[in-house]
Amino acid sequence: MKIKIAELRHVTNRLFDHLEQRGHLEVEFPEDFYWNIPEERLYSVYEEPADFTMGQLSDDWTELQQMGSGQKAPVSYGLVWLSSLLRRIGSKIIA
Repeated sequence: MKIKIAELRHVTNRLFDHLEQRGHLEVEFPEDFYWNIPEERLYSVYEEPADFTMGQLSDDWTELQQMGSGQKAPVSYGLVWLSSLLRRIGSKIIA
């Protein structure tokens, strides 16, 4: 499967527009820690993962804020941090 970045950006913007149109202008995360499956096990769907690690939404957001403000240069791994936040927003807000 190939996905063009421009198409991904387009659908992402539409999703954010959808949330804002329904009055979701900010999100609150009462929980902070989450379980993470290590990358090398994430796509091995025929083996049950056992080596869970913990992630932290507030740490993920801090890293993204620093990239957004220019304190840190953007890195591709920022998409992993972003994905943890987007996953929580998507499962929390059903609209």
